[in-house]
Amino acid sequence: MAANTTGPIFELVVKSWCVTLTSADTTVQKSLGAVGSEGARIDSIRICTDDTSTVNLKFFLNDGAIDYYIGNVAVAAGSGYTTVAIVDAINTLTHSGLLYLVIPAGWILKVGCVVTMTAGKTTTVVVLGGNY
Repeated sequence: MAANTTGPIFELVVKSWCVTLTSADTTVQKSLGAVGSEGARIDSIRICTDDTSTVNLKFFLNDGAIDYYIGNVAVAAGSGYTTVAIVDAINTLTHSGLLYLVIPAGWILKVGCVVTMTAGKTTTVVVLGGNY
């Protein structure tokens, strides 16, 4: 990222990266999309599921060669579909007090189920942020 000596750095291009997980994906990680040539900032990770069981999701940052595990997020049955609130995973995946992720250029955010989901059910992950 180019040095900025005149003020704060903000996202230049607003982005959303989305993925839907099903039982067909088993436990394989899926890419949430590549970030821009200057890197990206992730401000929100919203997750909903129509599964009748809790879905545990594993998140990774990939540098192009290696998947680095950054955390697990439990998504309660029916989150975002019923009276159960949608899950905002950013609090679980960031350090204490920091409510965003910064991803270097060339890296990828990935997500996958810890165990295979219930057949016929879906879990949707929507990442909101932007490229620098």
